[in-house]
Amino acid sequence: MALRVVSLKQLKLEVLLEPGRTGDPIAEVCRRRGISRQTFYRYRRRYEAEGVSGLEPRPRVPLRPRGRIDPELEALICRLRSDHPTWGARRIRSELERSGTAPPAISTIHQTLRRNGLVAAHRPRRERADRRFERPFANDLWQIDATQVALVGGEAAWVVDCPDDHARYLLAAHACASPTGEAAWSCFLHASSNYGLPRQLLSDNHVSFTGRLFGFTVAFERRLAALGVQLINSRPSHPQTLGKLERFHRTLTEWLREQEPPADLEALQALLERFRSHYNGGAPPSRDRRPNAGRALPLAGGGEPRRARGARRGSPTRLPAACDRAQGEVDRRLLLPRTGDQHRRALRRCPRPHRGERRARARVLRR
Repeated sequence: MALRVVSLKQLKLEVLLEPGRTGDPIAEVCRRRGISRQTFYRYRRRYEAEGVSGLEPRPRVPLRPRGRIDPELEALICRLRSDHPTWGARRIRSELERSGTAPPAISTIHQTLRRNGLVAAHRPRRERADRRFERPFANDLWQIDATQVALVGGEAAWVVDCPDDHARYLLAAHACASPTGEAAWSCFLHASSNYGLPRQLLSDNHVSFTGRLFGFTVAFERRLAALGVQLINSRPSHPQTLGKLERFHRTLTEWLREQEPPADLEALQALLERFRSHYNGGAPPSRDRRPNAGRALPLAGGGEPRRARGARRGSPTRLPAACDRAQGEVDRRLLLPRTGDQHRRALRRCPRPHRGERRARARVLRR
């Protein structure tokens, strides 16, 4: 007997008509045909809604593939990445949101960039830390540091910046020729005149901020002490303590790289003011958090800033003198040995010198 070729559409129609033709229950027909009752009823719904054409085989490809977005939005994402090669998916999503465009998820944007060959594959990163070090109040802790940038002729210039630890708010950015104590004080003075005084200030161990590793105090420390601000310092050779500020420097240098190189310090300072407005207005820091998203900000103007428990002051009414010690004068009773193993042994005898003690507890050296 010759085989009869039956299309899938005809086979489905025979299955649907068989219960009425034979009088068998639908469950018995499904068992005999090797299909489920759910499949039978799905065929019947399509037949009742569309007729015989509804029994045509349908593609299994989803109507909207996972991770695919509107072609115009995909083209916009690719254009932003091409115009700004340093922008990742998180930054692109933030810029889309700022422009009024409904942004897709960060993972979707990243998949779009990978699909168009705009990001290179890299090894998986380590798992993110589940604990974040962050003060609970604005003006409880500020950080201060300096980074080097280049002018139009290749000359080196420096930027001293001061953000708030809680709000990630850039309080001040000061352009200078070198990271001196006067430049650091000018940056702090500009920040404190607009936002009041912090309870603590965190810095590294550069001599412009502290002389504790050498056994003397610098003018910057004495000025802070006169204002009642506690200066705390990171551990030597441990930049992770100022990790927020170190990561911020990357954002700053990438933004400056996209601008016209400044000709002098005045032009650099004007760029820094533009960047401060841009950054505080919505440039996303790590983990897609804006500096002001859901956070208490330092209050601008003459108002009393919000401070942690124990804070008492707003803006200073009188600043200390520029220097309360003669130029070059050093307290020799607290000098530490500066070379070799003696220096390391002396530092080991200093209990917790990085937790804000104003002077290292070292062995007193005789002259």
